[in-house]
Amino acid sequence: MLASHVARQRLEPEFQISAIVSDPQKVVIDWLDGHQSTFHTLWLRDNCSCDECGDHSGGQRFFELNMLPEHLANRALIADTMLRIEWTVDGHITTYDPAWLRSHCHYEHKKRRVNPTLWDASITNHIPEADYAVAINDQHELLKVFDAVRSHGLCLLKNGPVKPEATEDIAAHLSFIRETHYGRIFEIISTPNPTLIANAPVPLRPHTDENFREPPPGIMIFHSIQASEDGGGESVMTDGFKLAADFKRQHPKDYQLLTTVPIPHRRFIQGVGLRAEAPMISLDYFGNIVEFRLNERTMGPLDLPADQIEPVYAALAKMYELSYDSKYHMKYLLKGGEILVFDNARVLHARTGFNGNRHVRLTHVGSDEFFSRWRQLRHDLHGDINLA
Repeated sequence: MLASHVARQRLEPEFQISAIVSDPQKVVIDWLDGHQSTFHTLWLRDNCSCDECGDHSGGQRFFELNMLPEHLANRALIADTMLRIEWTVDGHITTYDPAWLRSHCHYEHKKRRVNPTLWDASITNHIPEADYAVAINDQHELLKVFDAVRSHGLCLLKNGPVKPEATEDIAAHLSFIRETHYGRIFEIISTPNPTLIANAPVPLRPHTDENFREPPPGIMIFHSIQASEDGGGESVMTDGFKLAADFKRQHPKDYQLLTTVPIPHRRFIQGVGLRAEAPMISLDYFGNIVEFRLNERTMGPLDLPADQIEPVYAALAKMYELSYDSKYHMKYLLKGGEILVFDNARVLHARTGFNGNRHVRLTHVGSDEFFSRWRQLRHDLHGDINLA
């Protein structure tokens, strides 16, 4: 953490310890802002990052759980604004920065998470955007891209290059390109008798891409080289998290099915045999939606017990109907040089039909590296740590 951020945090009440009470099972900390945190002694001992124990965050770990003594008696006190714990059984000493402890408070796990901003068609006139020409040289403008994808699932970049060879340069500012059997870049250009529907000038239903991969592509980048002259070929974007939230309220039993039952997807063409399965809606431990997968065109035969077939089909039909409802669809015609960045684990994409010459270059980049860079930028520019 930067020194200026450390100094600022130590002055703020939420990072100042007012009282400590400890026993063999826990250390209870009262903070100057009135909050109280409880840390288990086992957790505190495991997360010691002194030179002797090593640090989890960098993979330099020397202390192992099987080294723990049978009893973890401790004496906790404040020393020079730091929390100092003396482990009385073996004499080991652990020191914690209060800012680090507060950022890892067990009761504030929701505070570490950037809650998604759900949206529908009403977002059309205020799509999150940034200026690409500025972002490549200014970290604050670049952070706007990462923040928008983290909160809304998408960001529109304006003032980008029209030249096709710039697509990989665009991707490099965000993550590492993920190469597939389509190559590093997929050209979406209308052609006679196309083998893939993406290259036919027809409308496409909302979907997430390549659910037959494990994992599916993370962050998608549409780099527009040329818009169709007839005004067709609009990008149609849908917030899958919003769909899931509304579906849960309208059909709670069907929602439960779609969060637990694996839905297979597959792609079998010349030289390619891909298959993966996962629930349409994936949840984390706390019940938050972390992934949404929907693509009626690539869904394979359901591989389920016979008594589950009809209920699952009924649930799927309701979700498809909801996803095709235009009230959820944001429409935008990408102009030459504009770039649309979106999270394929959340945002469905589609397009309207067209009759002109349309050229969009598509590439996928890894979401792990994308969000790693987001956390690093948040840390460097704002001092944020431990972001989920």
